[in-house]
Amino acid sequence: MSDKHSLTISRTPVPKATLAPTKAREPHVAVVYTTTAGDVDCFDGRPVAAGRLWFSKYRERHEVDLRSFLREVRLGRDPLVSGDGVHHFEVRVSFEYQLDGLRGAEEWVRSGLDDALPTVDNHIKDVCHGAGQAFSIEDTAGLAAELQARFSEATDIGAGLVSHRARVTVRPDAESAAFVKALLEAGRRERTGRAEHVTHLAEQRRLIELDTNQRTAEIIATRQHRYAFDHLLASPEDLINQHLAMHPTDTAGAMEMRMRLESVRAERAERQETQAKEMLDLLVNEGIMLAADFDARRDQFLGLAARAAGAELPAGPPGPAAPPVTASTPWHAPLGAGAAAGITPAGASGTAPAPSALDGGTYEPTFTGPPSLLRTPETPAAALIYLVLDESQETSCLDQLNRGLRSLHEGLSADQAASAALRLCVIGMADDASLRSALEEVGSGICAPTLVHRPGLSYERAFRTLRALLPQDVTLVRAQGAKVLRPLVFFLSGGVPAEGDKWPEALHALTDEAGHPSAPRIIACGLGAADPRAISRIASRPELAHMAPRLTEPATAATTWAAFVHERISDYGRRLAAGGAQFDLAGPDGFRPATDAL
Repeated sequence: MSDKHSLTISRTPVPKATLAPTKAREPHVAVVYTTTAGDVDCFDGRPVAAGRLWFSKYRERHEVDLRSFLREVRLGRDPLVSGDGVHHFEVRVSFEYQLDGLRGAEEWVRSGLDDALPTVDNHIKDVCHGAGQAFSIEDTAGLAAELQARFSEATDIGAGLVSHRARVTVRPDAESAAFVKALLEAGRRERTGRAEHVTHLAEQRRLIELDTNQRTAEIIATRQHRYAFDHLLASPEDLINQHLAMHPTDTAGAMEMRMRLESVRAERAERQETQAKEMLDLLVNEGIMLAADFDARRDQFLGLAARAAGAELPAGPPGPAAPPVTASTPWHAPLGAGAAAGITPAGASGTAPAPSALDGGTYEPTFTGPPSLLRTPETPAAALIYLVLDESQETSCLDQLNRGLRSLHEGLSADQAASAALRLCVIGMADDASLRSALEEVGSGICAPTLVHRPGLSYERAFRTLRALLPQDVTLVRAQGAKVLRPLVFFLSGGVPAEGDKWPEALHALTDEAGHPSAPRIIACGLGAADPRAISRIASRPELAHMAPRLTEPATAATTWAAFVHERISDYGRRLAAGGAQFDLAGPDGFRPATDAL
């Protein structure tokens, strides 16, 4: 801007009393005459004949350039400050300037200026002044459009000059460009990390599901095997036969076990026979038993000993009947050691006698079937709660929602019974859907998520994100041993989606129970500029769609909605912990049905 540009080509005195021809002029030059009194006249830009100037009042002749000139101004020393007051824009304005015809030529001569550039440059600075404060440092396109609109028409900039055909270029300065680049890199890493997180989380859930299925199958197989053993393996022979059935090629091992079993039984029978003989000899010697009864008692004792050892004795004549069971020895139903050994009370029919009347009543046996293979304690119920919140709202509205999320987390952390029955997930909704908090049980070690203001609004992406998350989350919670109730979505919007009518298809894919077994129930609320028709369509039922009054400030409505969600979720968790599953359908205080707002 150190150059100098004068539009006055020449400045000469008006000749008096001369017959010389009048000096000619170029087509782009206008001739202007001035008087000593400061008057300025231009006769259609043409020079006046010499004869007419002899006695005229004009003293000087000015030749002025009417051509258009190209100029570029760069606001470097006085850059535009962005909306945050820290970063700066570099602005370049390329434009054309010239005198506004003959009128401009007169004004130029009258101004007495000999350099047009200061006037031109100051005009550019004045037009651009303060424009950057309405834009963030990332929004260079928005600032360029604003400045281009300011320079869109030819403008009188003073001293007879006009500017036109301006072209504006805007970019951040070096420090601001580095800042914007860092933001873009951080955003790119965030988006990449979110995508990788979803993939890793899905893979982890698949591994958990496979491991759970494998462990369940192993438990079932083990219980079935044990149940089969309980009913089939009642003797050592059964064990040997089972071993041979499971290992058909190990006949040698089965025969060895059989031989060892017979050897052990023979040794045991021999010991018990010796003990029985010694006992009978003692009874005879002590006079307790008569010698005439020795042979009969001997056969009876030896038979009992053989059965106790597991031997099969040939049938023979029965010995003397045992003394009958009297009223002083009542009958007890559960089988004892004698029954297990194959001994039954003696009688005429060989069956056990009836219970004595002194027992005080009759015995009613209870028959129980085999235990259940999967008998487990009562499975706890878990409710999956999803908060889908509009992050395109103004900052004051998001502040109230963030305060409500912190209050909800603090309340659930303090109420462990209600928290154990709930799983909470928070999704931010703007131009895309951002997972602010994955589905998890709220506890003392869990931090409340934070909503961040972002431009744009897309219902479609929010619904598709939910459609992808729900089956994975349901599978994961079931793998943790909980009975999953149908998911519940609290949906809050304060605007109209940018995609227009493209979102209903995504909503149908989310809520269609035929194609989506994990389809949720949706409670939809709208505030600010939200469309009541859209809110009514999103809600699962008409009584689950609510709208804040139009005159209510969004921040106030957000505070009411946050209190409503806190109360409903906490109450729902307490009811689930107590064994119930009822849910209050009443909407937020002051909100009205969305159908009434149409």
